[in-house]
Amino acid sequence: MIGKRISRQVSLACACLSVLSLVAAYSLLSRAQHIKNPDDRTIPTWRQLWDGVVFLCEKPDPAASDTSDLLAAALAGTEMEGEQAADAGGPLEGRILWEASRATLGRLFGGLAAGLVGGVVVGVLMGCFLKIDASVSPVMYFASRIIPTAAMPIFFKLTGIDLEMYVAMITFGSMPIVTLTVSRYVQDFPDELRHKAYTLGASHTEVITTAIFPYVLPKIMDLAILMIGPALVYLIAAEQIVAGEGFGYRIRVLTKATRFEVVYPLIAILTVYAGVITGVLRLLQRALCPWYKPGGR
Repeated sequence: MIGKRISRQVSLACACLSVLSLVAAYSLLSRAQHIKNPDDRTIPTWRQLWDGVVFLCEKPDPAASDTSDLLAAALAGTEMEGEQAADAGGPLEGRILWEASRATLGRLFGGLAAGLVGGVVVGVLMGCFLKIDASVSPVMYFASRIIPTAAMPIFFKLTGIDLEMYVAMITFGSMPIVTLTVSRYVQDFPDELRHKAYTLGASHTEVITTAIFPYVLPKIMDLAILMIGPALVYLIAAEQIVAGEGFGYRIRVLTKATRFEVVYPLIAILTVYAGVITGVLRLLQRALCPWYKPGGR
């Protein structure tokens, strides 16, 4: 029957089966590729993938003479963004994974925070005051149709290639969508609740802060989770072009060096980061809005 519910045990068994099937398929594909070419790196074996993870966690040796360590030295990053070269300032300093994570996550959090805060403020005002909505919504609608990656040269020209450029691009890509969506959430606020708040003597500000905002907060957090994916797309695209550090930069250099046993772990780790951020936001949503059920009616 369509839509028939299944037990938790069946759901878990199906999930495990799909993962095992994917692992088995990859293992067979890698084995077949290495039978043809034992030195192949485009579909690395599990052993090569583990070596790639170790490579990410080790410090490059700039004084090394062999090809592998020279590549590691090149992957130590550049000073394109005015950053100092990694010194022995701690156990994590200079390690490829740490440096890439610090750069990419810093840019991601900065851009998402700016886009969400700006979008929520403007969206709430648009939803509450229809004159503001009539004035701002055409601009936001037009801006939401502009592809940030296509406008990248404009950001380079206006902000340079420092942190401000990545934050501006993510903000530009996320804020119009957040603004229009939050405005719609606010306009869907039940009229009877708004009238009841005014009847109890609440001012405009109190209606917004004590009634409307708590009503839309869980939906805003759902929206924040949805914006993680697009923000990462904008960020990685920019890092692959101009960054001297970050996941996008590492993936570009490693791909040119055909070191896919390191590229695949980088992609997997970036996916894990996105999943962890999503999980944290879900936990925060449950803590702040225990009455809310995602997808519920």
